[in-house]
Amino acid sequence: MNLAGKRVLVTGATGLIGRRVIERLLEQGGVSIRALVRDPTKGEGLRSLPVEIALGDITRPETLREAATGAHVIIHCAARVTERGRWEEFWQSNVEGTRHVLEAAAHSGAERVVHLSSVAVYGIFPRDGTDESFPYQPCGNAYCDTKIEAEKIAFDYFRRRGVPLVVLRPGIVYGPRSPHWTIRIIELLKANRLFLLGRADGICNHVYVDNVVDAILLALANDAVLGEAFIITDGRATTWREFFGHYARMLGRQTVPQLPAAPAKLLLHLVGWAFRARGRTPPLSPKVVDYLQHRAAFRIEKAKTRLGYVPRISLEEGMRRTEAWLREAGYLRP
Repeated sequence: MNLAGKRVLVTGATGLIGRRVIERLLEQGGVSIRALVRDPTKGEGLRSLPVEIALGDITRPETLREAATGAHVIIHCAARVTERGRWEEFWQSNVEGTRHVLEAAAHSGAERVVHLSSVAVYGIFPRDGTDESFPYQPCGNAYCDTKIEAEKIAFDYFRRRGVPLVVLRPGIVYGPRSPHWTIRIIELLKANRLFLLGRADGICNHVYVDNVVDAILLALANDAVLGEAFIITDGRATTWREFFGHYARMLGRQTVPQLPAAPAKLLLHLVGWAFRARGRTPPLSPKVVDYLQHRAAFRIEKAKTRLGYVPRISLEEGMRRTEAWLREAGYLRP
């Protein structure tokens, strides 16, 4: 697909991936961009860019139909991405929101839809060597399970309604502006609240944000991959110890404090009990200890061969760029 002269609608435009894909599309030129923004305050950051801002919400279908009118391409980045929240909130955003986006795409006759999913569709504890041939693994986690349901809806629109769809499944996305895997980690380290739990030698299936955007652009350009899904990571088996260690060194620290598995689980059980006794949701589950020790790397051979995807930004280069942004944004000040 040639993007020249096309109008592109980006949902989740103020988020990490949405904002970066807009910037990259503007760099290559030849397209007009419509940014779907739910919160006008957050949308202020986009007003310095030559984009059309459409106020709307993926959970309110009446706002989506207008936003999608005239859009040749829809890049669906909006989702609820957090460890907390009620099941209904995840369902409304991730499942019903995706349904509304696909319905708007079908109604407007969009020529391409890229749906940003997640490797979370393979569960919290995927098998080592997981690739796109592996089945979904529902696990009771609201984020994981609603991302599965969202994909099912997306593929149903491809099969029944002919919506020209490509699904991407990124790993954990880090880099400039990443709220969960960059900013939060630095803030926890600065507050001395981040610990390596257990051995912390499990595999962190990371992907730098620009590598995700590379995959999105490839999915738009390649007409032979409609109806397919692709795992997108940096293709490197990095331990959590190494991943967190990069951030620690940005703060001038050589190591991250460690807590053995058994006392870590006991502590999290006690914290969870105390939170639930007060009617609050615990910040972490004891399962996080097993998660940080789980050794499973995803395979990206399909993305390489079918999409032509190559992880362009290495972990070292991605962390260098991330540190430069963190310093400029003031997060690394004492």
